[in-house]
Amino acid sequence: MVRPEFQAGDILVACDNALHVPAGYLGHSAIAVDGTYMVEAVLTFPYIRLVPIDQFFSDHRRMAVYRARDSRAGAAAAAFARWYYEQATRNYEQGKIVPPFSFSPAIALSDPWTSVYCSKLVWLSYYYGAGIALPNDFFLFTPEDIAAAAQSGEYLVTVYKHPEFQFVLNT
Repeated sequence: MVRPEFQAGDILVACDNALHVPAGYLGHSAIAVDGTYMVEAVLTFPYIRLVPIDQFFSDHRRMAVYRARDSRAGAAAAAFARWYYEQATRNYEQGKIVPPFSFSPAIALSDPWTSVYCSKLVWLSYYYGAGIALPNDFFLFTPEDIAAAAQSGEYLVTVYKHPEFQFVLNT
């Protein structure tokens, strides 16, 4: 695969995951904050982290990269993601586990601090950073929802998609 040139706000989505659930059922996502780094929410502490984009490529083979149709929206989403990472890091340094990692359906998608998970971080970044509520068809906003939003073409376009990238379930 030829690695795309990343822009702020690009969304990385994998249809595989670190939990060893078969590909297509549960994925992972992150948001690029520039051409080199991404912010992601993970199961292990610290839950919000800033890491090189190359790590996503080494961890996930079946992946896609989506870009905001409007580059200003992507830049604004990336700025929110970086700010969110910095705020979470300050909270963690002060002994506050805010936000914790959780998939709780009882917590509103728009609530940034009570819980976070990978694709919710992407949604929050676009919602609070760019004023875009990426469509969510069920109770949790999942990596599959990001892929579906890109397929609709309203807010996102596809930059790269591995030939074996696909979700089995509409989550």
